[in-house]
Amino acid sequence: KMEFSIYPLSIKYLEERHKYNATMSTTKKKANDDIHPNLIILKSRAFVTLFTKIRDRDTSCTEFICYTKRLMRLLAEESVAHLPTTPHTITTPTNVDYDGLLSVADTNPDSVCAVSIVRAGDSLLESVREIIPGCRVGKLWIQRNEGSVQKEAVHSCTKLPKGVGDMHVILCDPMLATGGSSCAALKILVNDYGVNPEKIVFANVICCPEGLETVAREFPQIKIVTCWVDDELNEDKFIVPGLGDYGDRFFNTV
Repeated sequence: KMEFSIYPLSIKYLEERHKYNATMSTTKKKANDDIHPNLIILKSRAFVTLFTKIRDRDTSCTEFICYTKRLMRLLAEESVAHLPTTPHTITTPTNVDYDGLLSVADTNPDSVCAVSIVRAGDSLLESVREIIPGCRVGKLWIQRNEGSVQKEAVHSCTKLPKGVGDMHVILCDPMLATGGSSCAALKILVNDYGVNPEKIVFANVICCPEGLETVAREFPQIKIVTCWVDDELNEDKFIVPGLGDYGDRFFNTV
């Protein structure tokens, strides 16, 4: 077990925590193959203060919305950055050519579909739409059965754009806990609508090893872009330390 700095808001703490996350993930992958092979754990100095606020049970709904929106904008930008790119040369105002890249989100936004796992996913969906206002939008109504011990996923409705099977998909859900809802959504996209799993980027704020293991078994080809890997699930299948019910806190239904 790694000991962290006694200064929890320091950059040293952030670097140690991310180093620990990466080491933990690599170790588990090598030992038990229980981590997702295409997991991208983001690094940002902003995460320390943002996560301190959104994890705090005393943070108000107004503050929770403010801080999660800041966090989700960073996550959304990085998720979009994992879409395919093509070389693009432009000329700067100083009449100098610059060799850069443009994402498919820039050149053909209509070929990108942001899919929300309702309800919490709607919050992250809007962050993606702020970056790609011309993207297509899909919704999957999937909720876990809170009355069950296993908290299995229950799918009630699907609304996806025509031709989604040929699109690049950014799947939006802030929390990857058991992996039940995530896998249910991925099965609908891949099995029912023909989306290539290699063209799916799954964006989430927090995940845990159990959820990563579940998704890795069924969908190792997708990319998972996350801000943080937490420790584990508790007996109620909530991520710990976690931040509680993301949807309830964001939409003020606590």
